[in-house]
Amino acid sequence: MQEITTITSSPKQRMTLVLENNETVDFRIYYLPRQIGWFYDFTYNNITVNCSRVTLTLNALRQYRNLIPFGFAFVTEGFVEPFAINDFSSGRVHFYILNQDEVQQVEDEVYSV
Repeated sequence: MQEITTITSSPKQRMTLVLENNETVDFRIYYLPRQIGWFYDFTYNNITVNCSRVTLTLNALRQYRNLIPFGFAFVTEGFVEPFAINDFSSGRVHFYILNQDEVQQVEDEVYSV
């Protein structure tokens, strides 16, 4: 897992995420005060996903697991959903990029029947 630690308390941020295979993901994260939460957009190759809410999950991109070779994990020790503009900058919420093997591991250990 690759942790992204560059998210600040700025309400609008854009970054390029570099995957383990050196491909890139155009990533935008933004805080919406009226929604009291963080949201993100990303583009990878010809796939664009807009306005996804950041929630605590081991793979926020599970529904795309057959289309993309990575996942996003949002975790915290307190089990309280991200709601504050400083949740990432304070270290309360952590953002990880999962590689293909880690996505499969989450699938096997959490979602397998």
